[in-house]
Amino acid sequence: MAFEHPFYFLRHGRTEWNAKGVTQGQLDVKLDAVGYAQAMRAAEVMRDQPVSHIVASPLARARETAEILADAKGLKVILDDGLKECHLGEHQGKPHGPWLMEYWRGAYAPPGGETFAEFAARAWEAMKRAVARGPNTLIVAHGGLWLAAQTRVKVDPPLRRVPNALPLRVMPAADVWRHRALDKQRAAELLDDAGAPPV
Repeated sequence: MAFEHPFYFLRHGRTEWNAKGVTQGQLDVKLDAVGYAQAMRAAEVMRDQPVSHIVASPLARARETAEILADAKGLKVILDDGLKECHLGEHQGKPHGPWLMEYWRGAYAPPGGETFAEFAARAWEAMKRAVARGPNTLIVAHGGLWLAAQTRVKVDPPLRRVPNALPLRVMPAADVWRHRALDKQRAAELLDDAGAPPV
């Protein structure tokens, strides 16, 4: 089994571009005020969780989120380039469009970017590295990574889109990841599977 330990997954807090529907990809966009508050809330929600390591994407929105949780837990952030969001080439910095759903289906390769298959392979290996550090690792990354993982494993309950800064507890088995939201007040957001794209 590729993932032997339970872990936590946290998408970064909101950015201004998330709010405006602008494609971020690997552009280095920082948290906005809402995103900062979301990260602070996530840190409070996870206060009593036995997090052993925090491994994060180096992109500012994930790194800033991770640093807020690390400060609260007394841990250091380990950065892994493999946890970066997908590189969406010429579409980065531009509004979302119909091309994005084609990308997630593997039917479109953005000029100057990486294919979904390339991204999914990279993301899977990076998540494996993080979880191999031991039980209860917290991965702080991007919505696209959660989607990419589903090319390799089912998630239960089904969840395509992870809301910003909503901590998930993930219990991996051979062919399925069972997960639950740790913030009970925000858990209803998991029901909104048709929301904004994750990038």
